[in-house]
Amino acid sequence: MKDSYSREINYLRISLTDKCNLRCVYCKEEDETVEDEYVNKILSFDDYKFIIKNFKELGVNKIKFVGGEPLLYPYLKDLIYFAKHECNIEDISITTNGQHFSEKALELKNSGLDRVNLSIDSLKEYKYNAVTRGGSLTEVLNALNTCIRLKLPVKINCVLIDEFNTDEVYDFIRLTKYNNVDVRFVELTPWGSSKKLYDLSYVNTKQLMENLEDINISGFEEDHNVKYYKMEKSKGRVGIISPISDCFCEKCNKMIITNDGFLRLCLYADEEIDLTDFLHKPIMFKEVVKDVLKEKTRNHTLV
Repeated sequence: MKDSYSREINYLRISLTDKCNLRCVYCKEEDETVEDEYVNKILSFDDYKFIIKNFKELGVNKIKFVGGEPLLYPYLKDLIYFAKHECNIEDISITTNGQHFSEKALELKNSGLDRVNLSIDSLKEYKYNAVTRGGSLTEVLNALNTCIRLKLPVKINCVLIDEFNTDEVYDFIRLTKYNNVDVRFVELTPWGSSKKLYDLSYVNTKQLMENLEDINISGFEEDHNVKYYKMEKSKGRVGIISPISDCFCEKCNKMIITNDGFLRLCLYADEEIDLTDFLHKPIMFKEVVKDVLKEKTRNHTLV
């Protein structure tokens, strides 16, 4: 599929639940409660299968399962299996906070999971606990080690927060020296729950990389929304995701399905199109998606 700016749209993010077992300061309000029921009450398992199959027929070959926290969704491994083995999706990933990932990792890999994005905003227990409001650093580091042991490609996402974790940048970079992992520093955005924090604690990741001391960078490569830097004598890479300082919209290849069945054409937009009326009506569904795709904007409007 191509949008009106000739961008090839082949990547679909699918939210399986809006529930999460953490309440990160840039994502959730402090008083939000964690519920025990994580089955999506709006989209059924068959609804998700229909969405995956029809987006594959429209040209999608990459799918990322997200949340909330996708590990909470009880049929995650079944959807991964369906996407990989019945729809031939080439690249299947999840973005997870890593809590209780290790005990599920092998069955997810065996079902067809290709790679993992792990959210880790601090390598210090007390800071990690504070930013996640209760998360276990031990759990997420176990998840990282499990991915390395299973040879499951892993990318660490670290949201930079000024005067909170900027003193740990070199610690994160050192993770790439002996391990074939990617560390990506992510900018806060003035969108949703993170707007207040953005106003107080935004860090320009492009400037940060340009001002690193005692780091030998041998070049960089761009992969859609990430600019990766290769450090000399390092097994892994360091990247930046910079929607504010180094906008990547011209290379955007994504769409998002929300947990309540809406199609969002931009991660940082409030505009959504309800697809629930077209579920299990494949001809209408695909025509609506192709028509809506024409409305995908050239750039986000965060600033």
